[in-house]
Amino acid sequence: MRIAVTGATGVLGQEAVEALVAAGHEVTGVTRRDRGVPVIEGRGGTAVIADVFDSNDLARTFRGHDVVINTLAKVPVGMAAMRPLAWREDDRLHAEASVAIAQAAATAGVRRLIQESSAYLYPDNGSDWIGEDLALAVRNQAFRPRVREMRAAVDFATSGRSAVILRLAQLFGRDPHTTHALKATREGDPILLGRPDGYITLLHHTDAGRAFVAALRAGSGFYNVGGEPITRARWAKDLGIEAKAKGPAKFYPEITQALVGTRLDVQRRSQRISSVRFMSETGWWPTIGPSTPGWSRR
Repeated sequence: MRIAVTGATGVLGQEAVEALVAAGHEVTGVTRRDRGVPVIEGRGGTAVIADVFDSNDLARTFRGHDVVINTLAKVPVGMAAMRPLAWREDDRLHAEASVAIAQAAATAGVRRLIQESSAYLYPDNGSDWIGEDLALAVRNQAFRPRVREMRAAVDFATSGRSAVILRLAQLFGRDPHTTHALKATREGDPILLGRPDGYITLLHHTDAGRAFVAALRAGSGFYNVGGEPITRARWAKDLGIEAKAKGPAKFYPEITQALVGTRLDVQRRSQRISSVRFMSETGWWPTIGPSTPGWSRR
């Protein structure tokens, strides 16, 4: 199939491009800047420069493609995420660019849209499992860009078209966020939010790339995508081992956690995410977990 990937120069987009090419697909990676061209070509894709906020420009880019995969995101790293302005670009990508991408794909005659989304939109559910039918906790205005993005994808799925929305678990691997966490762990600085007995569900970038390939076989709908849920205490130990630190990663004190704001408060939620629906329908499964030696270098 001919597949266009937006956000193709990001960590997630690069993994998607490489996995799709390995599966035998013809992949066009969309980038906003010249410097993104060698990044996409290095993963085996064909690079096209386009304005992701311009639906007309995107429609020209998407014409002749069977599938569009949107992986656009720009999440601030570390405690910089406490500053509202740090989320300005990420918000605009979800609220404006993702809408333009869905509209352009429909205009160009694309039959399938695969949209990256986040499992963080679910509420804290303690030790109970979270399936796709659990109501989201997105009333705060900070989540409006993500809600607009989802609605655009749902609107795309008319007139015989299909939309697959992947609610990805917390990503880890060779990315700025995990690198920041490992550095803090080595230096003995606090880095984790939430309670040690709360659940976290992780997804390695390599497995996320494979999930986009698997999503080509899925029917329209929402799917959770993640590995085996573990407690944050276990994740703290795994981070310490991977960082070769003297001990487990440290949690922020409760008084600090109470001040992180809505953007980071979602990372305090206990989320035991079930990916059974996606695995059953597509045959996908996670291959790299937080206990896999050397996961930060894969």
